[in-house]
This record gives sequence, C-alpha cells and structure tokens, in this order.
Amino acid sequence: MDPLLIAWGVAFVVVVFGTLRLIGTTTIYEYQRGIFYRNGAITAVRGAGRYRYLKSMTDVQIVDVRKTLMGLPGQEILTKDNVNLKISLVGFYEVTDPVRALHSSQSFQSDLYSLAQIALRDLVAQTTMDELLESKSELDAKLQTAVADGAASLGIMVSQLAVKDIMLPPNLKRAFSAVLEAKREAQRQLEQARGEQAVLRSLANSSGMYEGNPALLQARLVQALSTGNNSIVFGADDKIVVKKANP
Repeated sequence: MDPLLIAWGVAFVVVVFGTLRLIGTTTIYEYQRGIFYRNGAITAVRGAGRYRYLKSMTDVQIVDVRKTLMGLPGQEILTKDNVNLKISLVGFYEVTDPVRALHSSQSFQSDLYSLAQIALRDLVAQTTMDELLESKSELDAKLQTAVADGAASLGIMVSQLAVKDIMLPPNLKRAFSAVLEAKREAQRQLEQARGEQAVLRSLANSSGMYEGNPALLQARLVQALSTGNNSIVFGADDKIVVKKANP
C-alpha cells in the first residue's frame, strides 16, 4: 500500500476526530427551552430539537417551562392581634420568559419563594386570627395577586397560590376544642328540648280532641285492644289509660 495514501488517511481521521471534539450537541425537549450564548452574548432561544454548536464559542442553558409545584413549609407569623400562627403555602408556577428568568435573578425559584414569604407575612400582619380563619379564601386571592405581580418581573406566571395549613399554638387548640365541645353540647340540649316540646304539644292536642269528642277515646281503646300488646288502666277519675304491655 502506498505510504502517502496511508498518511493522508491518518491525517483525515485525525482532522475528523479533532473536529468532532470541537463540536458539541444538545437535545431540547418539548417541555424545555434552550438559550444559546456565543462569546457570552445571547444569540437565540430554541425550542424542541437536536442542535450542534462549537464548544469553544457557544454555551447553552436549558430552562424547564413545565408547570411546577411550589410548596412553602410552615412559617411562624404574628397576626394583627399578636397571635403566633404557623402557616404553610402551596401553589403552581411556570416559566413564561426563559431569558428574563435567567437574566433577572441568580435563582428565580429562590426569589419566587421569598416573594411568597414576604407577601404572606405582610397580609397576615394586617389580619386578626378570627378574620383569617373566617375568610381564608380572601387571603388566598390577595396572596396570589401580590405574588403574581412580583413573579411577572422574573418571567414567571403563578397560576395558583393558597394557604395550605394554619396551625394554632397548643393553648389555642385546647381553647377552640373546648368552645366546639360547648357548642355541640348546647346543640344537643336544644334538640332534646325541641323533642320534648313536640311530645307535649302532641299530648295537649290529643287531650283536647278527646275532651271535645269522647267517641275518639273509644276508638283509640278499640285500636289499642286490637294489637294485643296493651294493658288498660282505669283511673280513679274514671279516665281510661292505654299502656304498652311489657314483652
């Protein structure tokens, strides 16, 4: 074999492999966006696809644009009436402007969480505990509005944000339990009194009907006897009382 041909072949292989080492490839999926930089300056924002670029001159940053769950663990916050509550948040966000998300903050996720914490503290500080427990939906709406404005400047859209849990101090838990127990007992007594009043009204109505029409009493006596499970008591005042016989 011709030595010159061999030399040319080796040179070609070296050039090819050298070129391949200089060229980078990246795959961007449907749920991602790729930001391409050349010598530090942004050149393009790419959607789904496979791309090649010169490694020495180009850098690629991948941003996930899917809807993402955000959960803020319990934060201890003082209400307007100085009650220390522990409140946690949950919500969803998605990146709508990848360039702004990367360029406006070192970590847009951390900044978003900080915005939610600050907004929650500001709103709770303006609300009493009773108002917070009674109108949680209003707090959720105000919270999402406050955070959404700041998130937009980060290239993020907050689609939902709400209070997940409100944890009371132990002493308040005991107090609320006592109040609820008292309400249940009062409701039980009220229902019992209503039942007793209904029975008394029924007896009064029956007595009035018997006095006005003695024949009804005789009919009631016949009905009671027909069941076979009753006893009849004649009182000293000549009144007839029908009682259920013991089984």
